[in-house]
Amino acid sequence: MQQLEQVTLGHYQILKRLARGGMSEIYLARDTANDQVVAVKLVNTGAGDYYERFRAEVKTQAAFDHEHILPVLDYGEFDSWCYMITPYIEDGTLSERLQQGCLSLAEAEQVLAQLSQALHYAHEKGIVHRDIKPSNVLMRDGTHVYLSDFGLVKRVGEDNGLTLTGYLIGTPEYMAPELAECEASPCSDVYALGILMYEMLSGRVPFKANTPIAVYMRHIRDLPDPPSVYNPSIPPEVEAVIFQALEKDPERRFQSAQEFYLAYVQAVKLAEERRLDAATMPTQVNHFGLEKPRVTIVRQKHRMLRGRFLFTLLVVPLLLVTVPAVLHASLGPQWFKLSLGGATSAPPQHVISTNAVNTNQNPLLKPTPTPTHTARHIPTPTHTQLTPAQGPVQVISNNNANHGNSNGDHGGPPVKAKGHGNGGAKGHNKG
Repeated sequence: MQQLEQVTLGHYQILKRLARGGMSEIYLARDTANDQVVAVKLVNTGAGDYYERFRAEVKTQAAFDHEHILPVLDYGEFDSWCYMITPYIEDGTLSERLQQGCLSLAEAEQVLAQLSQALHYAHEKGIVHRDIKPSNVLMRDGTHVYLSDFGLVKRVGEDNGLTLTGYLIGTPEYMAPELAECEASPCSDVYALGILMYEMLSGRVPFKANTPIAVYMRHIRDLPDPPSVYNPSIPPEVEAVIFQALEKDPERRFQSAQEFYLAYVQAVKLAEERRLDAATMPTQVNHFGLEKPRVTIVRQKHRMLRGRFLFTLLVVPLLLVTVPAVLHASLGPQWFKLSLGGATSAPPQHVISTNAVNTNQNPLLKPTPTPTHTARHIPTPTHTQLTPAQGPVQVISNNNANHGNSNGDHGGPPVKAKGHGNGGAKGHNKG
């Protein structure tokens, strides 16, 4: 294509060339009618299919009225040129912005919001863009986004005769895998938008190869690497949304650009909430001097609390059962009363009878006790005042006389009495 610097097309004076595409060139020009700097897109009328395609682009884009689709100020033909006049966006394209590095989550969200609105508007009118890529995204003041270059647009369900059989239309790095067999659809634009998001956040496209056809074959058969491999700050929630936009099966993708955007916003929100929750957790350092993951700390605390609960639930009742049993076996049935500080009576004593030898006369002789009958309680005399603390006593007879049993008052404790005559125990109340 010949150089057009200083050439005048009507009232548009060409200043310099800005870019050159496969079928057109873009020039910076001055509108002499209002002294405004504009951009001029030109195609030679003798360019055959390129010329027809450019006319379709002008017709489609001029019919749009959306704040995020590059507006058409004027169009027409002059001599051997077909031209389209648009505003000049001096801040450049998204491609130029990405040369400075990948975008933050917030910056990518801002771009995605505007592009999704533009695509949703075009899709509702039955138009598929088919060539979404950074060089076709203009950025005014670095923030306001315009979708441009509708040269490959296709109306859904319509064959305009401009696509040759056996040829793929689009840029291989951004083409959906189903385009090898199916017509373009809004879902194929969603796929390209997913590639664009991948590139904005990671700084590169997911598939690269030496030839265009090799690149496209990777879209068909390969799974992309997680974008966090190239940018670890990408949270898994956002990564999952991008992967859904890049599903091989169109039915499993987001069915609209707006749905894609809303899912991205929700993912960023969830990732931020998770980050804030993690920031409020305590930090611990292990024995290597490295900070333990906060999630691990929380899990350890949960295990500790669960262990305490199980100990209380299982071990404490077991102790309440086994300890009394052990004490009962070792100390007898009186341990419980003694532990409470109450007065108890001593176990009943045996009544012992000794030989008739008088131990007072011969102290060297020790009486040999022989049991005479079974144990029984000794009645308590009514006239004896004893306190419970004095306890039970033994009644010992030193002769062979019968042991007397009292039928008297049993209200007091048994007393200790010794008889040295042959009359037996004395002091019994016959009550």
